[in-house]
Amino acid sequence: MKDLGKLKYFLGIEIAYSKNGIFISQRKYVLDLLKETGKLGCRTSTVPIEQNHKIGSEESAPVEKAQYQRLVGKLIYLSHTRPDIAYAVSVVSQFMHDPRERYMQAVDKILQYLKSSPGKGLLFKREDTLTMKIYIDADYAGSITDRKSTSGYCMFLGDSLVTWMKIILDYLKIKVDNPCNYTVTISLP
Repeated sequence: MKDLGKLKYFLGIEIAYSKNGIFISQRKYVLDLLKETGKLGCRTSTVPIEQNHKIGSEESAPVEKAQYQRLVGKLIYLSHTRPDIAYAVSVVSQFMHDPRERYMQAVDKILQYLKSSPGKGLLFKREDTLTMKIYIDADYAGSITDRKSTSGYCMFLGDSLVTWMKIILDYLKIKVDNPCNYTVTISLP
């Protein structure tokens, strides 16, 4: 077996090491995606999706299904190192079975946002002590298309985000032992 040294690039993910920790991003992947979609020269956006959007409640013309699914699939893969686009990508991925022009406009907005910051990623800081923090949130019947509930969480190890998830539920049951404390902190040895 041969030692190839420290990992620098793997499956579109770039890894950089420093005294602060390990930084992972998909800068080249973003630039290739913008080039492939012809969005390298587009204007930029400061947000990946409009606040209080009504995507899903509006009628519009259908678009090519295979192209939409391929593009949204690439955005899903990109959201592994870009949690800032995870919500917007989860919204547009709900319509992969019947893509419409309005949904494609939302995808274009995500691409405009990515153009403004192609090198963003995750920094896993080097720390002496590790503390795990988990934040959860829920939105009861908040979907404008089907009134389903949404729940989600994000987990930090130290100051580094290590996992997150959004879950769409048919119904939501919440039991809160202490309604004043929504943060759980666990110290690891």
